[in-house]
Amino acid sequence: MDDNNLNIVVPDDLPEDISQGFVKDESKEIRRVVVDRQGCIGARSCALVANKAFKMDDENLAYVADTLDEEDEELLKMGAQSCPTLAIHLYNKDGDKIFPDT
Repeated sequence: MDDNNLNIVVPDDLPEDISQGFVKDESKEIRRVVVDRQGCIGARSCALVANKAFKMDDENLAYVADTLDEEDEELLKMGAQSCPTLAIHLYNKDGDKIFPDT
């Protein structure tokens, strides 16, 4: 999905190897979800907590699922927070990082 169609600003700090998705609901705080695939260690906690937002691929790395928009925003935050390596980044529509606080 093209983020320009959603008026979502591209953050300056995106990792190189990512999986990302966009939340279309403009009333939500979280609008861009990014998985840093180099930082992912395959712990699966994100997929267990927020299984509509995160899935695991054949390499046992997390990716943002096509069903991201179906996930509850609180579960989405909890899924990101459950990652032991903080490989999941959450952004608002202005490109400001919501999580993690680094």
